[in-house]
Amino acid sequence: MNWRYGLIAACAACLAMLLWAGRQQVPLLSNLEGQLVDAQARFRGPLPPGTPISILLIDDKSLEEIGTIPIDRKLIAQSIHKLKAAGARLIAFDMLFVEHAHRAPEADRALAEAIQTAGNVIIPFALSADGERGPPAPLPDRIADEAFTHFQNDEARRYMGLMPQRALLPLPEFAQRARGLGHVSALPDRDGGLRYDFPALWYQDELLPSMALKVAQLARGTAIEAKLGKEIRLGTTNIPLDAASRQWVNYYGASNTFHTASFADLLAGRLDPSLFKDKIVLIGDTALGNSDRHASPFDPALPGVERIATIVDNILTERWLNRPDWAPLAEIAAMILLPLCAAMLANTFSGRVALGCSLLIFGLLTALAQWAFNQQGIVLSLIFPVIALGLATVGSIAHRAWNEERQRRTAENALRASEARYALAAKGTNDGLWDWDLDSNRMFFSERWKQLMGLDPSAPIEHIDDWVSLLDQMERQRFQAELDAHLQGRSGHFHHIFRFSAGNTLRWMLARGIAVREPGKPSRMAGSLTDITEQKQLEKQIAHDAWHDRLTGLPNRDLFNERLKQRFGSPSIAAEGVGLVMLDIDNFRSINEQFGQFAGNALLNELSRRLKETADEHMLVARLGSDQFAIAYFGPENPGIAEGIQTLFQTPFHFNETPYTAHASIGWAHSAQGIDSPDDLQNAANLALVHSKTEGGSKCRRFDPAEQALEKSRRWLHENIDKALAEGNQFKLYYQPFVRLADRRLIGFEALIRWEHPEKGFMFPNDFIPYAEESGQINEIGRWTLYQAARDLKSWENLGFEGEVAVNLSGRQFNEQDLVAECRTLLNTLAPIPPKRFKLEVTESMAMSNPQKTTDTLIALADMGFKISIDDFGTGYSSLAYLHRFPFDTLKIDRSFVIRLDAGLEAREIVRTIAGLGKSLNKQILAEGVEEESQAHTLETLGVDTGQGWLFAKALSYADATTAIRTDQARQPPYTKPSH
Repeated sequence: MNWRYGLIAACAACLAMLLWAGRQQVPLLSNLEGQLVDAQARFRGPLPPGTPISILLIDDKSLEEIGTIPIDRKLIAQSIHKLKAAGARLIAFDMLFVEHAHRAPEADRALAEAIQTAGNVIIPFALSADGERGPPAPLPDRIADEAFTHFQNDEARRYMGLMPQRALLPLPEFAQRARGLGHVSALPDRDGGLRYDFPALWYQDELLPSMALKVAQLARGTAIEAKLGKEIRLGTTNIPLDAASRQWVNYYGASNTFHTASFADLLAGRLDPSLFKDKIVLIGDTALGNSDRHASPFDPALPGVERIATIVDNILTERWLNRPDWAPLAEIAAMILLPLCAAMLANTFSGRVALGCSLLIFGLLTALAQWAFNQQGIVLSLIFPVIALGLATVGSIAHRAWNEERQRRTAENALRASEARYALAAKGTNDGLWDWDLDSNRMFFSERWKQLMGLDPSAPIEHIDDWVSLLDQMERQRFQAELDAHLQGRSGHFHHIFRFSAGNTLRWMLARGIAVREPGKPSRMAGSLTDITEQKQLEKQIAHDAWHDRLTGLPNRDLFNERLKQRFGSPSIAAEGVGLVMLDIDNFRSINEQFGQFAGNALLNELSRRLKETADEHMLVARLGSDQFAIAYFGPENPGIAEGIQTLFQTPFHFNETPYTAHASIGWAHSAQGIDSPDDLQNAANLALVHSKTEGGSKCRRFDPAEQALEKSRRWLHENIDKALAEGNQFKLYYQPFVRLADRRLIGFEALIRWEHPEKGFMFPNDFIPYAEESGQINEIGRWTLYQAARDLKSWENLGFEGEVAVNLSGRQFNEQDLVAECRTLLNTLAPIPPKRFKLEVTESMAMSNPQKTTDTLIALADMGFKISIDDFGTGYSSLAYLHRFPFDTLKIDRSFVIRLDAGLEAREIVRTIAGLGKSLNKQILAEGVEEESQAHTLETLGVDTGQGWLFAKALSYADATTAIRTDQARQPPYTKPSH
């Protein structure tokens, strides 16, 4: 934002805050603030009283019937008796009984007796700020009895809005007999309105309650406490006070808002006594000449007794008005932020938009304040934030208007001053000039302009229509649209490129110009004309090069893909079918190395020429890469096209008159093979090409969907294995128990991996382990398996499990990983479990693939304490010499021998031999794949001590394996570890 707008906003905020700070000293400002509150009350509308209150008025009718002024106190006594008999809850007088009845002491006695008999009468006293009539009289004890016994914030006394100097007190005989006393003092605002009440006033070192507060206290029957400048506590009700210890009055409406009756009607018995039952009755004087009337938002002369009734209802229903502690901070914040907002609007938008937005802000602010007033009784002073907003809005808009006018004049002067310089510059740049007087609609065109437009320099051309008529219809419409946009102020400059034919030559021109506006309406426009034909031709060449191969001139990969997509999008072509042939020159790199790059380029050019000659109008030929070409055709599947392309290589190519026979690998596919997108078609043809090259080149291969399915399956496996390893929650270990055949006690588990895929479900190792072995992902899977098995074994240790867990190792883990270092780290995960309870299994064939390296690695692992198991023993080509060198603990008999035990003697003798070999070496012999009881019995007879298979249990989840451990431990006698 421009700093000048910020300065305007700061000045507006400062001025508004100065007025806000001095509003109590300036009558006009304080009156405006009060009138705003009155306006909010009137906008809200009248409210019904919420407390049963009745008002008895000593009105003109009463004086007319009674005939005496002042009212005879005997009659007042009668009214008290009648109200007491009617069941009035409280009787409060807005009348000062400060003097004895004139020559009627019996009337005073009658009133005193009535007050005492009723026992629920409250009478007022007055506190005056006028202290010039002599020293104040001492405060009677009865009045002092009404003072607050609990109050806080003594320092706030000096800020109270009214500081009484004199008291007008009721006669002692009345005061002693009254149920309660309260002051009826008030201080009007400068405009005559009574917007506040003083619930507590300080007089002669006592804090005295108001009549309204006293009535509310006796109605509630609770104690009152005061915190000056903050609140009055009436039981659980907190009446908010402002800093001057004043209570805002929430007026409900005009006179007679409360139930009102005439004093004369009560005395004459014309009123139903039930009207006063359980009600608070206020008695006041409203007869002609009574001065106890004040302006309210709804009534210019509201009786004082009705004002007291309103305050009592405010307290009892908690519907007072409140100016909260945060209101001044909110008003100050508004006086700072609103001018800043107005300045930002004027800096950003036009004056009309800025003014509209400011009015909208004013409306929203007013609505928010009115809502707070209506719903919460919160009083916010909007006068000064609105003043700040208005000052900033007017100042910012005025500054913007002045700035725009200054800029316009500066621009006009600069334009006039630069015309001569521009004309000279135009000559130097070989541009044509034109000048248009919009008022007369006549134009000037320079000679150079006429030359550029192909006209004779003496041609009589003076109007814009003469220029536009030189263009064809489409160019004419575009030219006119751009010109109108600038003249209407929708563009800052006129900048338009058009083309036209000068003889047989197509030429491109750039027309530029700017209009001068005074005031606001364009009066003149001038500009130049530049020949950009060469630039356009260069752009055309660049665009061609972007879509074509520079060497051969054929479409490149981008253009080929675009056209193939267009053909696929055509319903007629898609129905006929689309075929794609891709070829790759065999050993093209060796051609470049042997004959040079020039020869390679010559080969590519000659091949592209042959392809273009072979292709018909319905084919697309493109060079996709270095030595890769593609030919798309449209129609039914046609193997002859691919075969025909292969024949192109039967004719030798020539490099410097030296013949050279080149060969190419070709792959082709057709949409009839279930392919429905250009990308899939290219992938299919490319896959066929890859297989063609794999088979030795110089082949022509048709796409096989089964190969693509295999490739997709492999890609799917690779991506999902990586994802499963990253997420860490898809692979699970299942545990197949191996048991001692003699007593079927649990000895340990073999960890078997399973894949619980979120989409495909449960997958066995044969579904993914072979591919993982091929891709190398088996290394990460093997690492995860080792650590997960170690963690599970540790968790079983807490159950008292003393068996072992076996984990299979992959050959790639031996060859591509530092398996010794990995297992050394594994020891930390296993601790404190000894590593001899963790068995590492290697297959016989894997161990013998590199015996020396296997021996070294297994010895290192055995030295760490791990057990070693030779898996699938008997199926490979073991050398007993190496077998003797392997530090193994277990020989695992392959399931193929176990299955054939009942088929003949051969399998039994092999098992007997392996068992004998194991015993001679003091090794454990474990037979896997035991599924029948007869097999278990035969194995035990042949000397096999341990079995594993479905006869004992299938592979168990971690939870089921845990259950199996608990079940085995429940058997007696306890498990005893084998000696080997």
